[in-house]
Amino acid sequence: MWPTLLFAAPCLGSPMDGFLRPVFGSACLPLDVRSFLTSDIREAVTQQCASLVEGRGTRVCSAECRDAVLAFRGHRCYSHLSQSQRLQPRTAAPLHPRAANSKTLAALQGIWYGLYPASGIDLVEARLDAAAGTLSATKLTGNEFVRAGRVSWEVGPGGGCKMVSSMWQNAYTPRWDGCAVEVADADHMSITLHTGDEGEQKLAFVRAVLPELLRWDNPSSPSHGFHRAMAICGVDPEDASTSAVEALLEVLHHTQGTVLLDQLLLLAPLLLLGSWQAGGGHGSATLLLGGAVLLVLFVRLTYLGVLQ
Repeated sequence: MWPTLLFAAPCLGSPMDGFLRPVFGSACLPLDVRSFLTSDIREAVTQQCASLVEGRGTRVCSAECRDAVLAFRGHRCYSHLSQSQRLQPRTAAPLHPRAANSKTLAALQGIWYGLYPASGIDLVEARLDAAAGTLSATKLTGNEFVRAGRVSWEVGPGGGCKMVSSMWQNAYTPRWDGCAVEVADADHMSITLHTGDEGEQKLAFVRAVLPELLRWDNPSSPSHGFHRAMAICGVDPEDASTSAVEALLEVLHHTQGTVLLDQLLLLAPLLLLGSWQAGGGHGSATLLLGGAVLLVLFVRLTYLGVLQ
């Protein structure tokens, strides 16, 4: 009987609760993010702020609308609506709308939100196989047709596109259907799926970053019109500190200066060693500079996925 009581004690709120340790890990995984975007908290904004979301009628924020927006803004997964875009190239490549050349495919790497007819919104990660020149999108959140971890669609170097068929439900799908990709810009694209006698289905995609998702002008988006509602209600979609950090990271990882930064990081050990020897091994400035270099190197390698 004693073992049973001891085992049950933590569940009863006894002093043994202190022995329980929290489980650490990602606060919000892709599946959690999708659940948030389809939750009652998200739906409350659509209902309570209908006139603001749809851009019709009054531009006055009601108390109920503001409360719904604040609840949505305060959700633990809100900050995770932005996903890491580490696969993007270091510098922006010129995009050619309605075309899919090698530069365009490279620029489309990263994580995207996609609107799928079968499951609503899904997260996919686009990766470029440089050798084959093929951009493949893998489901991070799957459905009954394409499970998480499987490729959803592929675009070849000539713009040829194919997508996994949704003919078989709850089963592995070996069939691919033809499609066409249309690139609007670096953050928006669409894929038109040819469904034979049933006509066509158009799947819209937006890059998985918070500003683009909230401003996504697609009526089927679960956050359609949310940026407008937040602005009218006086709720900042992003904290000033978060915006500043994202701007700094953008400069650090996705500008022409990134190339120069990476070259300096390669030369930094030699430069620091020379400075240390010149100072007779007593250079405090060299130590501070070395610490700064290590910090920047850590940020870069973490962002690139080398360090987990």
